[in-house]
Amino acid sequence: MVAAEQRIDSLENWRSTASEDLVALEKRARDLNARVDQLGPARLAVWSLAEADYLVRSAQRAAAFDYDPARAALALNLASATLAPVPGSAGARMALDKARAALEQVRVPDVGVLSSELAQAARALQVSPLREPGTAPVAAAAPGWRGAVQQAWQQLGEIIVVQRVGTPVQPLLRPHEIQYLRQQLALKLTAADFALQRRDSSAFQRELADVQLWADAYLSASEPATTTALGTVTRLSSVDLRPPLPDLSTLGAQLDALRRATGADRGP
Repeated sequence: MVAAEQRIDSLENWRSTASEDLVALEKRARDLNARVDQLGPARLAVWSLAEADYLVRSAQRAAAFDYDPARAALALNLASATLAPVPGSAGARMALDKARAALEQVRVPDVGVLSSELAQAARALQVSPLREPGTAPVAAAAPGWRGAVQQAWQQLGEIIVVQRVGTPVQPLLRPHEIQYLRQQLALKLTAADFALQRRDSSAFQRELADVQLWADAYLSASEPATTTALGTVTRLSSVDLRPPLPDLSTLGAQLDALRRATGADRGP
């Protein structure tokens, strides 16, 4: 429970930071518009190119390091608008607009929604009936010869495997093995959620594959809730948490070409 609360706090902090970044970008654009009115044509081109360069670099960082295509698209949109007063900037603006449109077309899975679905499936699997119910807990040994017989039967049960004729082999789980199975399923599901929060598709799919394997071996699919939960696990395991983003690396070179063509210095 504490780990889940910590993950929720971490997500909230990330969302707060992302919101602050968006606000900062919009404020920077407003400040730029206020300063544009005070600049002459030559100085305006210098400022516009410097500002566009900053915004393009911000978009590249948002896409490459933060995997935030929405923030990257906003930065490119502002960069395109910033270049509007620069003569001969139509080609660069077209490239910026094309990259922005490509970013907006990327459908990024909502981690919050997927995490809720995984948590719901985890709750169902944790109480799902086992394919084999296991043996009843062993009572304390009776004194005397009765206790000796009871202990002998218990030791014998450790080495004998009971199997129904004509049916697939399904092991009878002892109570401590049932507890271990439940704990391992819980750990696997927690690890899957952790990978989900990091958008680590490989780790996410690996943990869910283990959950599916164990569930198929030990859990009974007779309960509708179990069947639904396993269906959710199967569906989530096919989700790409990091769909590929468009390449933004060439945008800086186009700004450099425009800067040389206009004779503007790199800095304001």
